[in-house]
Amino acid sequence: MSLDTFIAERQGRWGALEAAIKTAKRGRLRNQSASDIERFGLLLRQTSSDLAIARRDHPDAPITEYLNTLCARAHPLLYRGRPWRLGAIAPFFATALPRSFRAAWPYIVTSLGLMLMGFIAGWLAVDLRPDLRASLVPPSLFDEMARGQIGTGVQDAPFAAAFIIQNNIRVALICFAGGMLLGIPTAFLLLTNGWMLGTVAAAVHLGGYDFQFWSLIVPHGVLELSVIVISGGTGLMLGDAILRPGRLRRGEALARVAVRAVLLALGAATLLIIAGTLEAFVSPSSLPDGVKLAIGAGVGVLLYSWLILAGRAPRRRPGFAFDRPAETPA
Repeated sequence: MSLDTFIAERQGRWGALEAAIKTAKRGRLRNQSASDIERFGLLLRQTSSDLAIARRDHPDAPITEYLNTLCARAHPLLYRGRPWRLGAIAPFFATALPRSFRAAWPYIVTSLGLMLMGFIAGWLAVDLRPDLRASLVPPSLFDEMARGQIGTGVQDAPFAAAFIIQNNIRVALICFAGGMLLGIPTAFLLLTNGWMLGTVAAAVHLGGYDFQFWSLIVPHGVLELSVIVISGGTGLMLGDAILRPGRLRRGEALARVAVRAVLLALGAATLLIIAGTLEAFVSPSSLPDGVKLAIGAGVGVLLYSWLILAGRAPRRRPGFAFDRPAETPA
């Protein structure tokens, strides 16, 4: 069938669907009569069928893009998603978020690799140029570490927690949104965060205060850095969908991974609340350094046990349901 014939035979119902969409947006579809809703559904199904034919026979024609847009506008008016409920929070954290984490593991591992590359580069920079230490860590900080007085004041901890949480969420959102720019800002942010941590860690190592330094970083850092790595993985996943859509259109490939990416981003934002609280109340507290390190280790074990193990389907024992012999009639 030629393109002109295809359009001429079907444009009448496309126009009818256009008019139905405008009417539905003004007065909402659910306020219309049953017959109007039924007709709307019929027009949408017919137009969706036309879209499938257009994609097969005329994939590069403007009419195909028009039909795709028309169906995209009509679909959410007829098929509403399930309303959000408070009871959905528990299944989200128990199942949806851990499964999304495991499904995105190649991108999360790549994100971790970028941060480690930045860390190693920063460490080597200070190792090769020890004179940089004074510009990275002020001498007063070394004096506090030597006296064991670093970060003992938590009078303003609630205000500090709010600021830290806000800043951490901002960094995570930049990592996530950077995926829309092919993941380049995401990769840069991961490298620079790793670089900053590596340079400071190397400078502290030259001063011989590793234990005091890591006791200040680990309680909140295990969770905070993990969330940044996860957010970086979501950004890389979005960027990869744009760069390598495969046989799909870029918009379709992006939409396919966007749900998983948004789930991870939402989960990461909530975890940063816990990280910010630890950074404000635990890390600068007067707790012994060993206790702080143990808290960080415990947080890490709980975090990755949850992400790796939660939400898995239970294994069935073969033949378990058939072990009981069938009853025989009396």
